[in-house]
Order: sequence, then C-alpha cells, then structure tokens
Amino acid sequence: MYGKPALGAVVPLAGLTAAPEVAPGLPFAEGLQEAAGAGFLLYCAVAAALISLKFWFRIRNSGGRS
Repeated sequence: MYGKPALGAVVPLAGLTAAPEVAPGLPFAEGLQEAAGAGFLLYCAVAAALISLKFWFRIRNSGGRS
C-alpha cells in the first residue's frame, strides 16, 4: 500500500499512451466537446444580450416616472 501507487493513479494514465487513431470513440468525444463549447458560447451570448436589453430598458424608462 505504501510502496506501490494506487490502482486509480496508474490505470487512467494507460489511456494516454494509446494513439488517437486507435482509441475508439475519440472523434465522437471531440465532436461532443466542440458542440458543448459552441452551446456554451451561444448561452453566454444570449445571456449578455438579455442583460444588456434589461439595462437598456431600465435606462430608457428611468426618466418617465418620478
């Protein structure tokens, strides 16, 4: 236990030695990662647009009522 590394520390590193062409599912995982990144950027853009619209309407209507 003390002289040997834990099994969990050794097994994940075994996948790093495989070539990308050999690892099954790697292109699918890369596609999912790209789609997730694009979705996150779209989410951030929509959130920024909604927040800016909220501030624009608040500034625009701030002089209307006293």
